[in-house]
Amino acid sequence: MNQEKLNKNIQTELFSTNQATVITAIQKISVQGNKLYIPVLLDLLLSNREEEIEKEITKLLGNVKAKTTVPIFIEALENEKYIPIKKTILTACWQNGLDYHDYLPVFVNIVINDNWENAFEAFTVVDNLEYLPSEEIIKKTKRIIASALKTADTQKAYFLNEILAKIA
Repeated sequence: MNQEKLNKNIQTELFSTNQATVITAIQKISVQGNKLYIPVLLDLLLSNREEEIEKEITKLLGNVKAKTTVPIFIEALENEKYIPIKKTILTACWQNGLDYHDYLPVFVNIVINDNWENAFEAFTVVDNLEYLPSEEIIKKTKRIIASALKTADTQKAYFLNEILAKIA
């Protein structure tokens, strides 16, 4: 994902009424790579729930390897507009294996505040982190977790305790 301009033809093809055209456009993005398409693809996921198109977008997002896309995924997770597809975004985050360690509090807050499915996906991202964040982020995260454990249900308490064990 290295080009920094959107191709207008591909953008138009993404929102075509012809499913084959849309899938071809997604495959072009996958080959060419361009982080600027991520929000466009997320918007497409919101507006188009055709199974084949959803599968192609999900596959592409799960295979993204460009480190520069991490802030784009985090922005999407924090954007209320994407709540209906938040689980898909979270799944892509652990599938693509990018380094989200600096955003540990974002995932912990999802574990605490979201439904069980989103909490599980966010926990999976944290569980798969290869590197721990800075001491400052760890301290902040420990405070967030300590506060949340006071009222967490059994499942969320399990996730939060496992996260504490990982960052201890």
